[in-house]
Amino acid sequence: MSTRLFLNRTPALGDLIPLNAAQSHYLRDVLRLRAGGAFTAVLPDGTEAEACLEADGDSLGGRVLALRAGRPQPPVRLLLYPALTKRTAFEWMLEKTTEVGVSEIFPVLAERSVVRPRPDRLPGQVERWHKIVEAAAAQSQSPSVPLVHLPLTFEAALAHWQAQGIPGIIFALPRDREPAPLRTVLPGLAPAPSLAVFIGPEGDFSPGEFAAATAAGLCPASLGPRVLRTETAAVVAVALCLHDLSPA
Repeated sequence: MSTRLFLNRTPALGDLIPLNAAQSHYLRDVLRLRAGGAFTAVLPDGTEAEACLEADGDSLGGRVLALRAGRPQPPVRLLLYPALTKRTAFEWMLEKTTEVGVSEIFPVLAERSVVRPRPDRLPGQVERWHKIVEAAAAQSQSPSVPLVHLPLTFEAALAHWQAQGIPGIIFALPRDREPAPLRTVLPGLAPAPSLAVFIGPEGDFSPGEFAAATAAGLCPASLGPRVLRTETAAVVAVALCLHDLSPA
């Protein structure tokens, strides 16, 4: 297991970092770390702090022993707009796209989405999603934790993407004509510091949604002849986009 955790503050060399209950539980009870044990804390700017565990009264803290440059960020800031799926599949997708290098995730309530979360449960759900991506970021030694947002309707997601002023791709099943393979679409979008990726639900985006997306400027692309589940397509798309847009 990783001995990395993420901080929302920026300590100086020699400072004692206060750890919250979840961080203390992870280091003490999950990793069985004891006083003097070493761990790495990733600061908001990506800097890594080497720290040792210390007791701070009834709570735990970490004494900063050294600061060093963090791991490089992915070459492209990738914003993922995946259709919301059933809980297990969606949480698997959050974990795996985090490991691969996604930057932000905006769940989409598409016309054909089968999952319609209750509004009163959304805050707790988003909090759970954040814990999942934070754990995945620590395990994969990511330089940062992806942001996971409240679900958006398809129309709101499209408007949000347009406001970013960045290129975007929509993955779709064949319709009246086969979408171009991803490998032929990406060169026309590079070099771009950010990229949006839209992934539809199991039944794909509706014809109206697809028409609105392409009219707004999203580029249709294909991941090949096989029909992939939403969560599988999201992981494959993120991995291929980040790989193919990385400097040689």
